[in-house]
Amino acid sequence: MHAFVANDLVSLAEQNPSVEVVLRRVENKHPHLRAVYVNGRDKVICVRNLAPPSIAAKAQLLLDSSGAKITSLKRPTVESTTESVRGIWSAFHQEREQ
Repeated sequence: MHAFVANDLVSLAEQNPSVEVVLRRVENKHPHLRAVYVNGRDKVICVRNLAPPSIAAKAQLLLDSSGAKITSLKRPTVESTTESVRGIWSAFHQEREQ
């Protein structure tokens, strides 16, 4: 991590002027990269025991990401073109058992 900060962090910040780079030292904690996106979400990646090229790859992964929540692409969502005959289900429509 020290080698990445000393050599590659400045060039990474210069290549991406639209990104704010903050370096903060926290005692007795593992080093990590944190990205805060415009949509309010953030992603954190631990970079403990990684070589400087691996840290640069993780930083590039955070830069390329949009910050959107990861969704499953296995099954597409079903959207009907017609309204339901039975109407919208609600828990208030159920009869109570006594």
